[in-house]
Amino acid sequence: MVVKAPGLKTRRRADGVAHYWVAKSSSPKAKEYPIKTKRLTGTDDEIAAQCRVLQSEFKEWLSGKGVSGKAQYDGTLKSVIRLYQQTKESPYHEVKSNTREMYDESLGLLEKTVGDRRLEKLTGLDFKRWYANFRQPAADTEKQAAHRAKMAEQGIILPPNPERMRRAYKAMQLLRIVIGFGVVLNITECFRLDTILSKMEFSSPKARTEAITFAQAKAICELAVKKGMVSIALAQALQFELTLRQIDVIGRWEKVTDAKAGGIVDRGRRWRDGLLWSHLDENGILTKTTSKVDDVVAEHDTMAYPFLREMIDLIPPEKRVGPMIIMETTGIPWRGREFRLRWRALADEVGVPKNVWNRDSRAGGVTEGSDAGADLEHLRHHANHKNAQTTQRYNRNTLEKTKQVAELRVAHRGQKNVPQT
Repeated sequence: MVVKAPGLKTRRRADGVAHYWVAKSSSPKAKEYPIKTKRLTGTDDEIAAQCRVLQSEFKEWLSGKGVSGKAQYDGTLKSVIRLYQQTKESPYHEVKSNTREMYDESLGLLEKTVGDRRLEKLTGLDFKRWYANFRQPAADTEKQAAHRAKMAEQGIILPPNPERMRRAYKAMQLLRIVIGFGVVLNITECFRLDTILSKMEFSSPKARTEAITFAQAKAICELAVKKGMVSIALAQALQFELTLRQIDVIGRWEKVTDAKAGGIVDRGRRWRDGLLWSHLDENGILTKTTSKVDDVVAEHDTMAYPFLREMIDLIPPEKRVGPMIIMETTGIPWRGREFRLRWRALADEVGVPKNVWNRDSRAGGVTEGSDAGADLEHLRHHANHKNAQTTQRYNRNTLEKTKQVAELRVAHRGQKNVPQT
């Protein structure tokens, strides 16, 4: 039985129990939501994960409809947050939709925990306490607590959960942004707090050092294929082999602002930025403008990567139309959160450590190239890093360089597999 899943409803049927997510809210705007119910399938954990994703999208949609009324400053931090999110001229609306989602996570934390605090009563000591509280380790889930207790019975004491440095740092960075916008709005207390924050520093999370290995990427791909999730296998292969960002492979969904603009639209969101089959020509050359910087073009010869070609060849030629990565159960591109949840389940099953994420595929590919002896400048071209922008004008050279990186990486794999005598 699935528990603690927002919006989950179950119905008895002749063939068993059916699970549904239901859009339910006290807001009168809820009846306008384009999806009222959605049938769910999968394991209990998968159903719960789908509910969380659907509920999050529903709440974000309601927020966009202004269910709380027009934002006005009332002296609380919450009101400044709402002004930052709802004011048309706010820089909040100038960032990409995936960045806004990241912002909303931290803004939600601030609003939930300290949103009722009045600005005139805040000092720098409050901010220090907030940061310390935000970085506290997360409490064990029921499953984690049971596992911890079981291991303790065997005399094995598991380490405590790690501090949430990234969570705390992001929240304080968003606090700076919100207070700074309050200065723009000429809110008197924001001037004082902006000065205080300018004198404070909060420890930033350490740079990630994790990277996916080829063996891990290959294991994830093979399990995904076995489970009928070829789309995840292809996405993983593209990310690792071509060192592409996740968003440049699976794309992203953003709120529809112009219903007449066309494209793939679902539940009030339009898909964009992902790979299309039209990006891959008949010679196997993949060319795509990246989403990070509009004038940087990724150009790769997929024929140089045999394993990637295996994954590409799993898609019949007649189906190579539109987006490359299509969710098997819906027939449309993946939502980012659901993709990451399914990927994590696969990674767990093949033994990839929890601290290694799908986004580490890019780092894994670059690391493999470096270990294989690839020239640093060539690797920059291969990964389309910002400091390679000036060399991107030499597009003919770019393809040659990325092919050389590919050859070195594949050859390096062969050397590692040679038996030692």
